[in-house]
Amino acid sequence: MSRYLLIDDDDIIQFIHKRVISAADGQADISAVFSVANGLQLLTDWGVDHLPDFIFIDISMPVNSGFDFLDALISDHPALHAALLERSRVFLLTSSVNPRDQQRAQGYALIERMLSKPLTPEMMMQLGTLSSETASPT
Repeated sequence: MSRYLLIDDDDIIQFIHKRVISAADGQADISAVFSVANGLQLLTDWGVDHLPDFIFIDISMPVNSGFDFLDALISDHPALHAALLERSRVFLLTSSVNPRDQQRAQGYALIERMLSKPLTPEMMMQLGTLSSETASPT
């Protein structure tokens, strides 16, 4: 069973992503929060021994961005940041086509890749979360 954390302020996107993840990984343990602050709090509460396998973070949220989340991890939670580097796969999600976002994302060691919203079964397969036999439209 893999653990997933979604950080996105849009409840419809969260609904879609939960469906795609559940279809890709029938035993997925999915937690979802609507803000950077809640995401940081949840990770802190879980501690470094219970981190999710996958984290998907929206770049553009009203109060704090996905980049703010990453900056807070680096500056305020260095042990958590180090543990995430070692144990979790972290992806930024965006509907932006701004090349500056892509450049900025590449500056964070924690970010494996930037993905376009919404997640799809094909994306999940490419990320190695499911086999090709399991990939089917939701």
